Amino acid sequence: MRLTPAILFLWAQAALAADPQIEHLTAIASNSHISVHFSLAHAFDREEILQGLQSGVPTGFTYVVEISRDRPSWFDEGISRSRIEVIATFNSVTREYLLNYRRDRRLVRSETISDVVQLQQRMTTIDEPDLFDVGNRPPYKLRVRAKADLTRGWLLYFIPWEISTRWRSVRVQPTETKP
Repeated sequence: MRLTPAILFLWAQAALAADPQIEHLTAIASNSHISVHFSLAHAFDREEILQGLQSGVPTGFTYVVEISRDRPSWFDEGISRSRIEVIATFNSVTREYLLNYRRDRRLVRSETISDVVQLQQRMTTIDEPDLFDVGNRPPYKLRVRAKADLTRGWLLYFIPWEISTRWRSVRVQPTETKP
């Protein structure tokens, strides 16, 4: 009987935190390449993520971005998929954060950041020029979708579950020509 209030407390605490979600997803075609930009909102609203980051535990988000040919009334044709990992680690001696940015398991860049607000902005904003090569496919028939997998959560300190966003989808826009 004593376990019931603890479970209700944990459930209420999880319900009060806003759910993370992908926002401002855009996909622009230029010379057979697709550039993708989006941001992750409410990623740091959960206290566990901030506590883990401040304690030096590597804290990261994994973004999955897919491009497919949109075919109404039929299965979409998957063209490509990319996995973007953003991992931050706090160094308590130098009081700085090491941010590693990986695309498809390859290290793209690594940087040191001392400001927490700047770190949060860099971890939650993705700007990938020329992420996908689509060849001669017409951009108006393509769709890009993205989701984020956040660090695992723990229920009663021993039941793990992964916190993920819903898929967000957008049609690819052709490059605007300037007069």
